[in-house]
Amino acid sequence: MTETMTLRPSVVAQYNDNGVPRLLPVSEREVGRAESFYRRVLASDWNLRGRFGLIIGTQGDASFLAPLERMLMSRGVVIVNSEANSWDGARTEATIRRFDVALVAVVSGIVLDAIGNAGFDPVELFQGKIVWASGEGYTRLQSAKGIDLRRWINLGPAVAIEGRHGGGAHVDGREWNIEAEGDTTYVSSRLDRAMSFSRLPVNLSCTINDAPCPGGALGPRIVL
Repeated sequence: MTETMTLRPSVVAQYNDNGVPRLLPVSEREVGRAESFYRRVLASDWNLRGRFGLIIGTQGDASFLAPLERMLMSRGVVIVNSEANSWDGARTEATIRRFDVALVAVVSGIVLDAIGNAGFDPVELFQGKIVWASGEGYTRLQSAKGIDLRRWINLGPAVAIEGRHGGGAHVDGREWNIEAEGDTTYVSSRLDRAMSFSRLPVNLSCTINDAPCPGGALGPRIVL
């Protein structure tokens, strides 16, 4: 369930409430904290400066992707974009072909279909790159070789991303409390937010890995 707003929102994005898109007001303070979280998870990835990062999403994904873009730019990564829809596969392919793209986020089933519909093989396209993929996108790329494939898991208003050391997808434990109970994962906010959450149920079965990460990123990891 959601609670009352406590911070003034600077942007209104969306989150997925078990298949139902809902508005997600987000404050500038939250964006800054998310940027710090991404920086900790990617601290072990050293060879990014001067290269390109392809961010694939929609305006509704702003709460997740805007802080990722800010963090990457602060590390000297040049950001390029394409849309997560069924008709933008050609732009995704052209961007990767023309630029030295080091990483791609976020690859869903829709993104893979769009690349295929444009006449290209996504496995060949993503060779040698860090690729964060979600849901069907991850499942379809899981057996592909030559890709540094990492999970991206949307947990309603929260996000979990896998680092280079694996062991599950990191959640910002300062920002979110995650409880795994059977086929449901409950998400609660811990800090002040434009919209706070208390045990929001997410239809996801997972386990929580609390072991220290070799990369030094703190917080729990989600294991599917």
